[in-house]
Order: sequence, then structure tokens, then C-alpha cells
Amino acid sequence: MQIIPETPHNTESRAEYRVFDKIREAFVDNSYYVAFHSLNLTKHNKKRFGEADFVIVCEFGVFVFEVKGGRVSSYNGLWFTIDRNNIKHQIQNPFRQSEGALHAIENKIRESKKFIGMNIPVGYGVIFPDVEWNQSSSEWDVKVICDTKKFRNFESWLERFFIYWFSRPFNNHKLSLHEIAKIKQYLRPNFELIEPLHAQLSRLEDAVVKLTDEQYRYLDIVSANKQVLCSGGAGTGKTFLAAELSRRLGNSGKKVVLVCKSNWLKRYLETRIRNESVVISTIDSAKVDKRRAGIDSYDVLIVDEGQDLFDFDHINTLEMIVNGGLQDGEWYIFHDINNQSGLFIDTKLEVLDIIKSYNPANVPLTINCRNSSQILKKIQSTLHLDMGNKGTGQGPNVHEIHVTENDSAVVLEKQINQLLQSGVSVDQITILSPLNYDKSSVSNLSVKLQKQIIKLDEFLVRSDSIQGIGFTEVKNYKGLENEVIIVIDLIDPVTIENVADKVQHYVAMSRARSLLYVLWIK
Repeated sequence: MQIIPETPHNTESRAEYRVFDKIREAFVDNSYYVAFHSLNLTKHNKKRFGEADFVIVCEFGVFVFEVKGGRVSSYNGLWFTIDRNNIKHQIQNPFRQSEGALHAIENKIRESKKFIGMNIPVGYGVIFPDVEWNQSSSEWDVKVICDTKKFRNFESWLERFFIYWFSRPFNNHKLSLHEIAKIKQYLRPNFELIEPLHAQLSRLEDAVVKLTDEQYRYLDIVSANKQVLCSGGAGTGKTFLAAELSRRLGNSGKKVVLVCKSNWLKRYLETRIRNESVVISTIDSAKVDKRRAGIDSYDVLIVDEGQDLFDFDHINTLEMIVNGGLQDGEWYIFHDINNQSGLFIDTKLEVLDIIKSYNPANVPLTINCRNSSQILKKIQSTLHLDMGNKGTGQGPNVHEIHVTENDSAVVLEKQINQLLQSGVSVDQITILSPLNYDKSSVSNLSVKLQKQIIKLDEFLVRSDSIQGIGFTEVKNYKGLENEVIIVIDLIDPVTIENVADKVQHYVAMSRARSLLYVLWIK
């Protein structure tokens, strides 16, 4: 059946990955069945925030499933799971959990005027893919339980499960294709909230940008090969794909290392990837981190911002930490050597030639999934550098202002105040300069405004919300992004003839998701 999203998103549960595959393989090419993974529930009776592991909408109705992996136990009404490391975790009663999620969806549908007069059958189930269920109780009916035996022939169990609920009061009728499509269209925008790659400013329409089908396709292509060299401009999703790939491979049981150059990017990735099978390292700490993890060598090597590692010392380190080395090992390198080289090291093209000599699969990323159309067009027209195509949609126009060094701070203060007065929050704004704080235009702002500015460091970037306007040097912000970026202390790139000298302009301007201000020095 169709499952949304097409790839499991943001889950560290191996059991959910297995159930995801089983659901995808069930009722193939049957348009009467569609499933959702990890749906947020906005009308849960008992929780401020709720979530359903899986929801299936089909001709028999709407059904919610809770998944519990590992061993399961219950004592005096308290429920626990025991993971593969023999660690016990207290959980909610899975039957009440799935029933509560079902009621949340029912309430949401009932409140909508779109379904007046439509009788929608409903039901819930619990999936225990790792244990054999031999317990009976008045609290559950075994027909709503899928254990490890039934899980082997999951589609057959689903057929019996749907027939069971069809026989229940008020459930004995089927939905039409039109009704299924109508419910699907309603559930997706209200319940499927994924980690956004781009969010509009508060003064734009309230929208969550969904991951594109192209990105999922790229993830599938990359993971289908053992050695991959993946290239793409800023904003084409390299860091996202590297992170998602590391989660996917880590959940498969492989020992994975994700390596980058910047300690800032490492700290940022640590907050996005929480998987005991994935080690995140900078190239300079890779050997030490490997020893600390008690690992002789990793099963998989993933490199983000690879252009920052293309020199002979760094490639020797990569060679030593992965099983089989670069020639025979499993590795995935994401890079932008054409546009972002030279900020950290003197990039050696010979190193890239060595990597290419191993005949990896070459995967070019062409879809920009970070920047608004206005930002995308401005960077391409100003710098004549690759940024991918498409963009994330229409946003505010880019603001370009030419200033002298003497009046730069005055203009900067005016722009910041206008942003704050328009309702933009301080944590949505980051100021980037090629200079450190004391030498930048920021140091000449009023004392009152400087109190709202926070000097970012490798630890602060781990926070989802910084209580102030961020400031840092351009090179530190590689791989990161924010809604509003203000670029200062750079000369107008139209006066630069050498493309290599535009790297800081490219990195700085491409960090903006929705709104870009640039104050060019005359």
C-alpha cells in the first residue's frame, strides 16, 4: 500500500522500521489502502502533544497502530520494554495509547465540517514484532494484537484484523475510494508534521514545507550503493541526506561514523542524530573518538562537507577508520568542491581524483530545498554559482544595500530594528561577517542593541532556540541555516573577478531560508 512519507522519518525504533516495511509490502497496488507513519495528533484528550506510530486508511475505515519492540512486561499496571542491551524502559499501556490516539483522530474528524453525514468505521491495534503474545485479559482482545508469529505473514493478519473491526457495531460498511481520498487529504496536512527544511517567516502564510519526493529518491539511490560520491550546491540537502543515511544505516545494526571538518557542524549534528550505532566526529578527533567508542574500525563511513577534507592528511585518516579502507569499504561522501572549497584547508583536487579512482556511484543533487526562490535567484545571478534549482517557494525580496565602512553600523541597526518591529523574533536572525565580533560592524551598534546579540559558539548552535540575535564569522556557519540572514562587512561580489574569492559570499548568502539582507561595503 502507499505509505506517507515514503521513507521512515525521524525514528530511532528498529521495530518501527520493520513494521514500516511490512505495511509498504502489504496490499501492493491496491488504491483502497494508504498508511501514515508517525502522525502528530493535535486533539489528544490526555496529552498536550500526541503521536500515532502508524495509521491506515482503507475501505474498512481508519485504524491506529501502536508499535512496541523488544521484550515486553507488565507489573501492577506498569508496562515496560527491555531492549537488546537488557535495559528496562517504562512505557505507557500500549492498548490505551493506541485507543487514545484513535480518539484524538476521531475528535479531529468530528470537529471538521468536511465529514458531516459520513460514517467512518474505526479501530486500533498493537504490534509486538519481537515477542510471542500468550497473555489474556479483559483489557484487550487478542484479535487486535500482532505478535512475532503473526508478523511473519503481516498482510494476512491485517485482513483478519479489518474483518474483526468490520463485525463491530457501527463499523459494518465500507468506505468508497472518494471517501478514502478525502480522509487522506484531511489527515496529511493536519497530522503529518515532519522536521521542516524551510519555514516561512511569521508574516508569511503559516506553512510547513514537506520533504520533496526527489530527496527521498536521492536517499534511496545513495543507500542502494556501497560507495557514493554525492555532489551538490548549498541548500541541496547534503547535510540532511548525510544525517538521514546515518540513522538508517545505524538502525540496521552497522557501526557508522559521520565525519566533518567543523566542530560547529559536529555539535549541530549531535542534536539531530541520536543513535547508539552512530559516532559523530570531526576529522581531527576521528581517531580518538574511535578508540573511546571501543571500535577497531567502522562498518560505514559518511562524510559531510567533504570538500573540507580533500587533502592528503585527512584522506589518510578516513582510510584508516573504515573497514576495507576507501578502496573496499562502504562510504558515502557529500561535497560541494566547486563552490565551497578553501575556507578551512587548501583543497587538493588530486585527492578527489583518488576517490574517483575507486569508481563510486556519482549522485548529483539538483533540487534546492533550503532557500526561497528570491534568495536562490539572487545568489545565482550575483555570484554565477550553482545553487540547484526549484527552491522552496516564494518569499520576501532580497535586500541589498551598499554602505561605507563608516555608516555600516548605522544602516545595520536600522535594518535590525525594522525586522524586530515587523514581528520577526530575535532567534530567527543571524548576522554573518568575515570578521570577528570586535572588528565587525556589529561592534559599533548601540549598547542597547548589542545586548540582544549573542556571540555564537559550537555549543550554542546545538540549541533549537537561541534567545537573541546570533552573530558569528561566515566560516563557522557552514552547514547551518536560519530564517533571516544579515550579511555584513563583505565587498560587492560584482567587483570580484576570481570565482574562488566568492566562497565567503556564497556560504554567507546561502544560509538564509526565507529572508536575506546584504550590506555590501563600497
